[in-house]
Amino acid sequence: MTNIIIKKNVNTDFKKEVEKINEFLDNYNSFPQYLLECMENYCGLKAIIDEANGVDLTYEQVIENINLFSSALQEKGIHKGDFVALISENNGLHFICHQGIMKTGACSVLRGTSSPNQELEFILNHSEAKGLIISDYKVLNRLAEIINNNQNLQFVVILFESGEKPENLNKPVFPIKTFIEFGRNHEFIQPEMNINDNALMMYTSGTTGFPKGVLLSHKNVLSQMLPTQNALNLKKGMNSLQILPVWHAYEMLTQSLFFSLGLYLHFTNLKRLKDDIKNYDIDMFMSVPRIWESLRLDIYQNLKKKSKLGYYIFDFAIKTSILYKIHKMYSEKRITNKKSSYKLTSNIYHKIARAFIKPLHILFNELIYKKLKNKAGLNFYVSVSGGGSLSLKDELFYDAMGINLRIGYGLTETSPVLTIRHVDDKNYLCSVGKPLMATEVKIVEPNERYELGVFEKGLVLVRGPQVMKGYYKDEEATRKVVDNEGWFNTGDLGWLTNDNQLVLVGRMKETIVLSSGENVEPVPIEEACLQSNYIEQIVLVGQDEPGLGALVVPSKEALEKCGLTIKELNRGTNLVIKNPDLKEFIKKEIDNYIKSKPNLKSFEKIKNIEILKDGFNRENDLLSQTGKLKRNKIFDKYQDFIKKMFSNK
Repeated sequence: MTNIIIKKNVNTDFKKEVEKINEFLDNYNSFPQYLLECMENYCGLKAIIDEANGVDLTYEQVIENINLFSSALQEKGIHKGDFVALISENNGLHFICHQGIMKTGACSVLRGTSSPNQELEFILNHSEAKGLIISDYKVLNRLAEIINNNQNLQFVVILFESGEKPENLNKPVFPIKTFIEFGRNHEFIQPEMNINDNALMMYTSGTTGFPKGVLLSHKNVLSQMLPTQNALNLKKGMNSLQILPVWHAYEMLTQSLFFSLGLYLHFTNLKRLKDDIKNYDIDMFMSVPRIWESLRLDIYQNLKKKSKLGYYIFDFAIKTSILYKIHKMYSEKRITNKKSSYKLTSNIYHKIARAFIKPLHILFNELIYKKLKNKAGLNFYVSVSGGGSLSLKDELFYDAMGINLRIGYGLTETSPVLTIRHVDDKNYLCSVGKPLMATEVKIVEPNERYELGVFEKGLVLVRGPQVMKGYYKDEEATRKVVDNEGWFNTGDLGWLTNDNQLVLVGRMKETIVLSSGENVEPVPIEEACLQSNYIEQIVLVGQDEPGLGALVVPSKEALEKCGLTIKELNRGTNLVIKNPDLKEFIKKEIDNYIKSKPNLKSFEKIKNIEILKDGFNRENDLLSQTGKLKRNKIFDKYQDFIKKMFSNK
């Protein structure tokens, strides 16, 4: 009877959430309409500071520039239904252009300048973009031939006039200041818009070599505003720091949310990050696991440089505080892998241990943590990690120091947020939080797709107003991930706790997400390595790590070249071959053959390897009947070696 009542209450609450979201969405026809109405309330406040690019704007100036930019686009022939590409890294003018495009009823196509030329050419052709906004003349020179050969593009807008303007371009090129002046002389005609219209398109990695265009509607992104604000409880005038690529859904949403709430956005880069965190007195900081890891290591390194004694005292304090926090979590029943009931005796033990250690934790907080947080600029009101899985080591560290770090989860295809740990709730470490308002999450058996119970590991499916319209010009790919009932297949494995916290434990699909948030498709890299006669099999690893590693099965030729025989290797029970010469030889082979992969990106380089004694086959159940690698089983079997591979990161 109790279970029935709980389920009924949950359903009732969910229906209220859906009604609330629908009521909110009924007030608007487009995403820019909502944001511009919100920003009108903050005209007297500072909005943007981007020192590196010389941008300093109030909310009143941001609104004016969005309106002028949209008028200029319209004057140059951009209409509802068109696509306009915005190729740039994060900066203080990006939001103005992005919102200006959408205000015309056109679809904003986002990508970064670090993408290879071939990929950018594909995106411009695939989207049939009529206009191109690009960061500077340097990038324009790089893409000059591609732009000249593109029949759809009608004009180019330059955000920053660094570098030399190309002389042989067959398209008109306008610096943004000049372009905006066109808007002053054109009366903007607001097109009739609907929240189901196309708003923006972002490209996500695919296994075919070219990315897929994720098409999002105004409704998709609008539906994120109210739930994320409820989760974070931000206030106007707060200082935020922007460092992530804005052509990622995570940063795109972040900026939109911050502008809707009247925050003061400070733009930075990796070189300036640590100074800017301190100098700007940041209240809200959203980033990726790699940066959180870097900030933690920086604290330790600075302490070690100044005083070894201070370093060891701090390390002892952190370990003590972590122990206190673990006892506290257990006694408050916040262990996210605790499937069985909490025993009374264990609860008593953890409460006693917690009480015993608490005075030390309070002492360390007053004497050490508060000073360090103030000095490093980490005294945030709230901060969020997303774009990949934060390591437990980092989670425990920041929790021990009393830094309010929350975790979110989502995908480009879901606009992106699906779950988040609410700022006012107790932190459930190792979870990615509860589903957003009006968002459904269920766990199903990966093959049969029947729904599983709490703490049962399976495939994560989601449904809600944030799920994409589909992959542009690819109905087949869309049907593969979104079923007839609107459930989106995330490709992630996980479970739900009794508290409806989502815990992720792996991925069904092959994509590797690094701790920097970059996506890596392993198959093309593996195929490049397999061209070597000395590599029999290879599997890339590195999920939620700072870089890639590989498990390699060497060929007979490789063993012979390094003076080893199969007979010698069969002795003993070791799973890996500990031979420095062989390891060095294979690493050189990998480096040589990876270079042959077209458009190799820096984060796709393999940094660490382990040489395996046994191959992957059907007999050891590491190869399917169709000859495909069973990656999850391989990861499970060699998990200890994979951990060691990255232990010195």
